[in-house]
Amino acid sequence: MKKPFSLLFPLSSLLFMLSSLLLTSCGIGDDDGSRLGEQIVGTWYRDSLVLEGDTGLEPEDLTYHRFDFLGDGTYNGMLRQGSFSAISRFGNLIYEGTYKCDNDNLRLEFTTEDGKRQSIHAQVVSFTDDQLLVRYESDEYNIGVKLWLKKGEATTDEKGE
Repeated sequence: MKKPFSLLFPLSSLLFMLSSLLLTSCGIGDDDGSRLGEQIVGTWYRDSLVLEGDTGLEPEDLTYHRFDFLGDGTYNGMLRQGSFSAISRFGNLIYEGTYKCDNDNLRLEFTTEDGKRQSIHAQVVSFTDDQLLVRYESDEYNIGVKLWLKKGEATTDEKGE
């Protein structure tokens, strides 16, 4: 009777180790090693915007056009924190505050003109070195917002010329 148990024990141990290895590797996903925290610092321009839900708003009604993310906070290899500003197409400051980001989330915190503290918690859908797609829910307007940003210089049209 000792032989079946002794054969079963190593086999069950092997299966346990294999399943642990498979579960661990599945949790990693297909990460290519890119980190949004390394990419986000800089100037990003609105490329496209889609509003999801029933509303009288048009994409043009959301006036933010440029985001400046500064590297003035902390970065531990996963989570970056710093300050940001959102600028309209006409060069007016819309929001100024702090941000936190990792590969899955971008959180903006700011104070509105009337002194209310607000935050936007956006899901990072995808990103590359020079493109970023985020999605968030606007409780104020009861809509979803998809925002595509591109990094770099604005074109002539984007500068309003």
